[in-house]
Order: sequence, then C-alpha cells, then structure tokens
Amino acid sequence: MDSIKWETLILQAYMQAVNLSASSFYVPSNDSSSYLNYGAAVSEVEIDLLNGETRFLQTDIIYDCGQSLNPAVDLGQVS
Repeated sequence: MDSIKWETLILQAYMQAVNLSASSFYVPSNDSSSYLNYGAAVSEVEIDLLNGETRFLQTDIIYDCGQSLNPAVDLGQVS
C-alpha cells in the first residue's frame, strides 16, 4: 500500500461526504430539570495510521454554570 498525502485523503473524504467528527447530545430526565448546565468540548487529535498511536494535541472546554457565587471556587472545577 502506497502512502497518501494528508490533503488528498481529506479531499477524498470531503468529496464522498464522510463525516470526520464525532458528537453527542444528552437530555436529562424530567426530575433533574431544576439544575441544568451547558457545555461544549472539542479535541484535536493525531492518529498514527501505521502503529495506531493516538496523541491529544489540544482540548478546549467551555462550561456555562450560570451566575457564579465565587469565581475563585469555580476555577478548576471542570476536568
């Protein structure tokens, strides 16, 4: 099997409408609706196709907890 350029691979995926992302959506049950919060996360990963090694290059998390009672306590709460 010959190697393929990254740009060529992405172009082929684009032309064939291949979704290269993963996503999830969670809806809580009715009994937990009194405490809702919202967040989003995205990770940039690199996968070595030869040996399967996976590296996380960057992860960004946004979390909306509403009005903070104490911002000093909020720091570091999302992990």
